[in-house]
Amino acid sequence: MRPLHGSLLLVLLLATTNVHADWWDGFTDKISGGLTDAADWFKETASPAIRGKFNEYKEKLQDPETHKNIREWISEKYDVAAEFTKEEIVPELKKVYEAATADESTTSSRVEVDK
Repeated sequence: MRPLHGSLLLVLLLATTNVHADWWDGFTDKISGGLTDAADWFKETASPAIRGKFNEYKEKLQDPETHKNIREWISEKYDVAAEFTKEEIVPELKKVYEAATADESTTSSRVEVDK
């Protein structure tokens, strides 16, 4: 009976090994299939879409009309920004500068009196 018991143990060990191997094979097949599907999607879908957008923007950037429109837009925005700077920012900066220099002149006159 003992040899039969040993044979049964050997069969169980081999069956368990096959179960583990089947699980591992299934796992690696799933990972491999997923990576292959992702690569196929990138090659067949994403890459042509990226190439199409690249070519579209390349054509727009090579068009002289595009550059004319960009220069006009910048000119319009520059005029508005320059006017805002002149009317809003410069007067406030002048106040800050005057406050800073007023304190400095008071401090320097105190230093001269102390000497």
